[in-house]
Amino acid sequence: MDRRQYIGAITAVLGSTSVAGCAGLLPFGNENGTPEYPGGTVLVENMGETAVNVSVTVTQAKYDTSIDASVSAGETLTRREFVTADPGDVVTLTAQLGSEGGPTEFQFLPAGGDGDSPPEVARLTFENAVEASATWTAVGGT
Repeated sequence: MDRRQYIGAITAVLGSTSVAGCAGLLPFGNENGTPEYPGGTVLVENMGETAVNVSVTVTQAKYDTSIDASVSAGETLTRREFVTADPGDVVTLTAQLGSEGGPTEFQFLPAGGDGDSPPEVARLTFENAVEASATWTAVGGT
Protein backbone atom coordinates (compact mmCIF):
# COMPACT_ATOMS: atom_id res chain seq x y z
CA MET A 1 0.00 0.00 0.00
CA ASP A 2 1.50 3.33 -0.93
CA ARG A 3 1.61 6.34 1.34
CA ARG A 4 -1.46 8.09 -0.17
CA GLN A 5 -3.67 5.03 0.28
CA TYR A 6 -2.45 4.61 3.86
CA ILE A 7 -3.18 8.25 4.77
CA GLY A 8 -6.55 8.05 2.98
CA ALA A 9 -7.53 4.95 4.97
CA ILE A 10 -6.60 6.59 8.29
CA THR A 11 -8.55 9.74 7.37
CA ALA A 12 -11.62 7.68 6.45
CA VAL A 13 -11.54 5.76 9.75
CA LEU A 14 -11.11 8.91 11.85
CA GLY A 15 -13.86 10.71 9.93
CA SER A 16 -16.29 7.81 10.34
CA THR A 17 -15.58 7.58 14.06
CA SER A 18 -16.08 11.33 14.52
CA VAL A 19 -19.42 11.31 12.70
CA ALA A 20 -20.62 8.19 14.54
CA GLY A 21 -19.65 9.66 17.92
CA CYS A 22 -21.38 12.99 17.25
CA ALA A 23 -24.49 11.21 16.00
CA GLY A 24 -24.62 9.17 19.22
CA LEU A 25 -24.08 5.86 17.43
CA LEU A 26 -21.14 4.87 19.62
CA PRO A 27 -21.61 4.44 23.39
CA PHE A 28 -18.75 6.73 24.43
CA GLY A 29 -20.70 7.80 27.51
CA ASN A 30 -20.07 10.75 29.76
CA GLU A 31 -16.92 12.49 31.04
CA ASN A 32 -16.12 9.46 33.22
CA GLY A 33 -16.08 7.17 30.18
CA THR A 34 -19.06 5.19 31.46
CA PRO A 35 -21.95 4.63 29.05
CA GLU A 36 -25.11 6.63 29.61
CA TYR A 37 -28.47 4.90 29.81
CA PRO A 38 -31.99 6.28 30.06
CA GLY A 39 -33.76 6.02 33.41
CA GLY A 40 -35.52 2.70 33.98
CA THR A 41 -32.80 0.70 32.24
CA VAL A 42 -31.74 -2.59 33.84
CA LEU A 43 -28.18 -3.90 33.53
CA VAL A 44 -27.46 -7.53 34.46
CA GLU A 45 -23.72 -8.11 34.74
CA ASN A 46 -22.15 -11.58 35.10
CA MET A 47 -18.67 -11.17 36.61
CA GLY A 48 -18.23 -14.93 36.98
CA GLU A 49 -16.72 -17.64 34.81
CA THR A 50 -19.90 -19.53 33.85
CA ALA A 51 -23.24 -18.60 32.29
CA VAL A 52 -26.11 -17.99 34.73
CA ASN A 53 -29.86 -18.07 34.10
CA VAL A 54 -31.42 -14.85 35.38
CA SER A 55 -35.05 -13.84 35.83
CA VAL A 56 -35.90 -10.21 36.66
CA THR A 57 -39.50 -9.17 37.30
CA VAL A 58 -41.29 -6.09 38.60
CA THR A 59 -43.32 -6.77 41.74
CA GLN A 60 -45.96 -4.11 41.06
CA ALA A 61 -48.77 -5.50 38.88
CA LYS A 62 -49.12 -2.32 36.82
CA TYR A 63 -45.75 -2.98 35.13
CA ASP A 64 -45.94 -5.88 32.71
CA THR A 65 -42.31 -6.56 31.91
CA SER A 66 -39.71 -9.20 32.74
CA ILE A 67 -36.33 -10.59 31.75
CA ASP A 68 -35.64 -14.31 31.43
CA ALA A 69 -32.20 -14.88 29.95
CA SER A 70 -28.93 -16.73 30.26
CA VAL A 71 -26.10 -14.25 30.83
CA SER A 72 -22.74 -15.53 29.63
CA ALA A 73 -19.58 -15.23 31.70
CA GLY A 74 -18.16 -11.71 31.56
CA GLU A 75 -21.19 -10.33 29.70
CA THR A 76 -23.66 -7.57 30.54
CA LEU A 77 -27.30 -7.81 29.48
CA THR A 78 -28.82 -4.36 28.87
CA ARG A 79 -32.57 -3.66 28.73
CA ARG A 80 -33.00 0.04 27.97
CA GLU A 81 -36.09 1.62 29.50
CA PHE A 82 -37.12 -1.71 31.04
CA VAL A 83 -39.52 0.21 33.31
CA THR A 84 -41.08 3.61 32.68
CA ALA A 85 -42.61 5.36 35.67
CA ASP A 86 -43.65 8.80 36.84
CA PRO A 87 -41.19 10.94 38.81
CA GLY A 88 -41.19 9.87 42.45
CA ASP A 89 -42.59 6.38 41.74
CA VAL A 90 -40.56 3.67 43.46
CA VAL A 91 -40.32 0.44 41.46
CA THR A 92 -39.35 -2.87 43.08
CA LEU A 93 -37.42 -5.42 41.03
CA THR A 94 -37.01 -9.08 41.98
CA ALA A 95 -34.15 -11.16 40.59
CA GLN A 96 -33.78 -14.93 40.66
CA LEU A 97 -30.34 -16.35 39.84
CA GLY A 98 -30.42 -19.93 38.65
CA SER A 99 -33.08 -22.33 39.93
CA GLU A 100 -31.97 -22.60 43.58
CA GLY A 101 -32.12 -20.11 46.43
CA GLY A 102 -34.41 -17.20 47.05
CA PRO A 103 -34.97 -14.05 45.04
CA THR A 104 -33.27 -10.76 45.81
CA GLU A 105 -35.23 -7.48 45.73
CA PHE A 106 -34.24 -3.93 44.86
CA GLN A 107 -36.06 -0.60 44.76
CA PHE A 108 -35.17 2.30 42.49
CA LEU A 109 -36.59 5.47 40.92
CA PRO A 110 -36.68 4.97 37.12
CA ALA A 111 -37.82 8.58 36.51
CA GLY A 112 -36.00 10.08 39.48
CA GLY A 113 -37.52 11.73 42.50
CA ASP A 114 -39.96 14.61 42.64
CA GLY A 115 -37.11 17.03 43.37
CA ASP A 116 -33.58 17.16 42.04
CA SER A 117 -32.76 13.43 42.01
CA PRO A 118 -32.00 12.16 38.49
CA PRO A 119 -33.53 9.12 36.79
CA GLU A 120 -31.97 5.85 37.93
CA VAL A 121 -30.61 2.77 36.20
CA ALA A 122 -30.71 -0.54 38.11
CA ARG A 123 -27.54 -2.66 37.93
CA LEU A 124 -27.44 -6.27 39.12
CA THR A 125 -23.90 -7.65 39.42
CA PHE A 126 -23.10 -11.25 40.35
CA GLU A 127 -20.36 -13.88 40.15
CA ASN A 128 -22.41 -17.09 40.26
CA ALA A 129 -25.94 -18.38 40.81
CA VAL A 130 -25.66 -18.06 44.59
CA GLU A 131 -27.92 -15.30 45.89
CA ALA A 132 -25.20 -14.03 48.23
CA SER A 133 -23.03 -13.02 45.28
CA ALA A 134 -25.71 -10.70 43.83
CA THR A 135 -25.46 -6.96 44.38
CA TRP A 136 -28.02 -4.38 43.25
CA THR A 137 -26.97 -0.76 42.79
CA ALA A 138 -28.64 2.32 41.35
CA VAL A 139 -26.65 4.58 39.06
CA GLY A 140 -27.69 7.87 37.52
CA GLY A 141 -29.42 7.71 34.18
CA THR A 142 -30.29 10.28 31.55
